[in-house]
Amino acid sequence: MIVAKPVIDNQYWILKQNNQKIGNIEASADGYVVKIQNQVSNYKTMPMVREVIDIIFEPPETVTPSLNGSVHGYDTGCKTYNGLWNVRLKLPLFTKQDKSKSWFAAGWYTVKQHRSWKIVRNPKLIALERYKYQGPFYTKEQANESLS
Repeated sequence: MIVAKPVIDNQYWILKQNNQKIGNIEASADGYVVKIQNQVSNYKTMPMVREVIDIIFEPPETVTPSLNGSVHGYDTGCKTYNGLWNVRLKLPLFTKQDKSKSWFAAGWYTVKQHRSWKIVRNPKLIALERYKYQGPFYTKEQANESLS
């Protein structure tokens, strides 16, 4: 049994068998191109692909906001989309809209702008890349204690 996992909805699928990638399906101008190992086949419609090859198509993943407003345990106080952990910066990151390109760091931080430290909740990632900071902290009180 071959499982087709959508990468780009209705345009590109990865084909797996026994949890191993064996090929892909790609939409083209005149139908669909199916590549399984070294064999390439063209089909005009998706039902033709299903008829010839025994494939199960997984439904596309839907992005749902986190209603509890936290990313990796750090409270955000707002709906969060695309939550992830940035390994290089060691920060919990999220966006405020599904297709947003602005990333925010979840939690409380102390950020040094000019000559003074400020306590900030969910700063933009670009601010943390530009200025010195401490954090993330789970609460405002923890951030305030770090300044002492």
